[in-house]
Amino acid sequence: MNFFALAAILTAIGMYALARYVRHGKTAEARESVTRLATGAVDYYNRSDATQPSGASPQAVHAMRHFPPSSRVPVPEDPLNVRGRKYQSNSMDWAVSPWQDLRFSIVQPQCYQYSFEAQGSGASAKAQVIAEGDLDGDGTRSRYALVIAPDESLTAQVAPEMDRTDPEE
Repeated sequence: MNFFALAAILTAIGMYALARYVRHGKTAEARESVTRLATGAVDYYNRSDATQPSGASPQAVHAMRHFPPSSRVPVPEDPLNVRGRKYQSNSMDWAVSPWQDLRFSIVQPQCYQYSFEAQGSGASAKAQVIAEGDLDGDGTRSRYALVIAPDESLTAQVAPEMDRTDPEE
């Protein structure tokens, strides 16, 4: 009888540890993708001088630096597509701005919904990359976000800390 009780306790602990390990693996997708998107936004902002009129002064060109436009709809569009399950996006989901501008796509099934928000230009420009998902399907969404903004030399920088809300809900 003691053996069965001990086996049940060890099984319960093992199942909890395995579930936590799987959830942690899924959150790695969000952290990695948000970081890749933020890096792409930095690169886009810093290269946006090339889209300015020729002959303008460097200060005027830097003052017009900008991020790609905000995403019109997140990928996937419906948050229920990542509620307790994975969504298989297709190439058309990522073939529009800002995803194409940021050189970003996901080919494997994803657990999170991705969006990109941008505003302003020059020193007042700001962008945010967001991943939201409901890993266990209980209606509570986890959220990962990174802010990108220019410094005083008008060079885009990623915030040092990722904002995490209910990371392993």
